[in-house]
Amino acid sequence: MSLPVIFTLLSGTLMYNVDRILLAHYSLAAMNGATFVHQMIDVIVLPLLSITAISEVFVGQFNGAQKFYKTSAPIMQIAAAMIIGWAIVYPIALCFRSSFIPQSLLSEGDPYFCISLVMIPFQILNCAFSAFFVGTRRPNVTLSAVLMSNVLNFGLDFLLIFGAAPFPAMGTKGAAIASLVATITSATILGMRFFSDHNAQNYNTRRMCVDWVILRKNLIIGAPYAVSELVEMLIWVAVLILLEKISMDAVTLQNVGVTFWVFFAFISEGCQKGVMSLASNCIGAGRDIFIRRLVRSMLWIIAFWAVISAIPMLVYPKQLLAFTFDITNVDKMTDYKILLFLIWLSYLFVLWASSCFGGILSSGGDTKFVTCVRIASILLWIAIPVGTYAYLGKLTALTSWWLGVLQQIFNGIFFYRRYRSGKWKHSLVRE
Repeated sequence: MSLPVIFTLLSGTLMYNVDRILLAHYSLAAMNGATFVHQMIDVIVLPLLSITAISEVFVGQFNGAQKFYKTSAPIMQIAAAMIIGWAIVYPIALCFRSSFIPQSLLSEGDPYFCISLVMIPFQILNCAFSAFFVGTRRPNVTLSAVLMSNVLNFGLDFLLIFGAAPFPAMGTKGAAIASLVATITSATILGMRFFSDHNAQNYNTRRMCVDWVILRKNLIIGAPYAVSELVEMLIWVAVLILLEKISMDAVTLQNVGVTFWVFFAFISEGCQKGVMSLASNCIGAGRDIFIRRLVRSMLWIIAFWAVISAIPMLVYPKQLLAFTFDITNVDKMTDYKILLFLIWLSYLFVLWASSCFGGILSSGGDTKFVTCVRIASILLWIAIPVGTYAYLGKLTALTSWWLGVLQQIFNGIFFYRRYRSGKWKHSLVRE
């Protein structure tokens, strides 16, 4: 497993979490507003990024088959298609945003929402360029962009959130501006590397023609992922809206959980990207036997992560909460400790299910099965139970996290059984 893949995925989640942590020290109202609207933004951006990211499967299979001149073909065309999709959704989201943001979160959330919408095309480009470098087994190329953009975001966050001459304190607006500038910087750096003389000569990156066959396959394979992301994010936004009607304490507890969850997502997303890249390269090269070794390596990574993450999450929860969110409320500490335990437990199943076996299934283009299982699990284990608890007046901020553990176990069982069946293996690039 390539560590640069994990560090590459750390870029976006680190920006997100730096924003939330600094906003929590600015005010909990700002953190709650930004976290809520970020989930609304994810309803738009995650389906687009899901389709874009699937281009990595094609890049990896072309690279494994040593058809290097074709590896860049899926990248720019799918990025362009997703940016067109964003352009269609952008004015609609901008016009109707106030209808979906609760009044208690509107003043802090609205500026963050508007600026974050502008950032989406650059996130798509970052995703597309990263898919190329990961798919060609050169994820280390993205590390310079990751480091520079995150250092820039961290510095601008301090200046723009809290204010420093000549900058006034701007709270959530400042956090959004910082992330926008950092994301544009990252996309620029990766774009320059993508179109460099070396890549133009060896990977044909400056050839701007549309391969309709690959584009169609990319959309067909990526669409199920996009649907599952859309359904899942809509349900989580609905959960947060229900909690907002209970109390702001429930919203804060949920948003703290979401922030930790998103931070740890760089591990699962990075592992999934690495698994997809290596497995698709193996399929393209006709070396499926090495995928078993990949599974064993992934299981060792999960075991290692279980030990390392347990130290702050389970052994020092008070110190972790005080450092990250300035939370020292003794009366609520039991709830927060349970929250950290549930996040830790469910994330181990996320690594096992989605990152390992879900990534392998996706490398063979078996995204329809993955999508069906994900949608079924989110409906059976989150939507229906949460709706029932809300109707009975028994919904709490911890309810969805307990159910989340069961959801991930459900995913893991079905993904593993599908992997063992061998029905997921498809070569997408054979002519």
